[in-house]
Amino acid sequence: MTLKIVIIGSGNVATHLAAGFEKAGCDIVQVYSRSASHASRLAGALSGAEPIDSLDDLIVDADLYLIAVADAAVADIAAHMPRVNGIVAHTSGSVPLDALDGVAERTAVLYPLQTFTREAQVVLDEVPFFTEASDEDALRCIDDYAHLLSPRVYHADSRRRKTLHIAGVLSCNFVNYLWDCTAQVLAADGYDFSVVEPLIRATLDKAVALGPRASQTGPAMRCDAAVMQSHMQLLDSPTAALYRDLSNAIIKTHKLDCKL
Repeated sequence: MTLKIVIIGSGNVATHLAAGFEKAGCDIVQVYSRSASHASRLAGALSGAEPIDSLDDLIVDADLYLIAVADAAVADIAAHMPRVNGIVAHTSGSVPLDALDGVAERTAVLYPLQTFTREAQVVLDEVPFFTEASDEDALRCIDDYAHLLSPRVYHADSRRRKTLHIAGVLSCNFVNYLWDCTAQVLAADGYDFSVVEPLIRATLDKAVALGPRASQTGPAMRCDAAVMQSHMQLLDSPTAALYRDLSNAIIKTHKLDCKL
């Protein structure tokens, strides 16, 4: 029997997961968004999905209702959904499972530990998915649904999922901000961000192979205050302050006998 799925949301996560489920042979029957045009855009990229902009129009007999919206909107969406027969799941790393209380007999979480942008390709079968559910039967079902997208399926309750979300912010969002700072520094002297691509890839490969702490290098590790001071003099005030804070954090973490 073909799995019938309703996608609630039309943003980055909703777009990629809807496409992944459809590729796996599932039937995306509806796409909901508060914006009719956004619902139509995502539904139009799928085969036969009905776009809707009112939760009152949700069908009640789908197998999975996947709430893929901003974290702050999950509970409000659940509170305004009609009671449905299938599993209702959200995709958030920071929202507890009980945000879905009352919307269905069976509820779950399907959290992908990945960054999603609508225009950027994501290889879903490399993405780890973390699941949680209201009961053992629902957990078996959401695990089965997750395995349609990726072989990397693990369990994480609401507390542990928050830890994973923090790890995602540190390893992705904060690092991406540093890359943005890097791009601005390079652009000021006429260089493209691509010149550091080999360095970025080598840094990641080494961190995975040896562990981040053992892989740490740079002027802070060498206690080279002269180099660090010269760098900060060339940076704007916010970036210089960030450079100082991170250098001092490295010095403290590695218990080095120096000061910046």
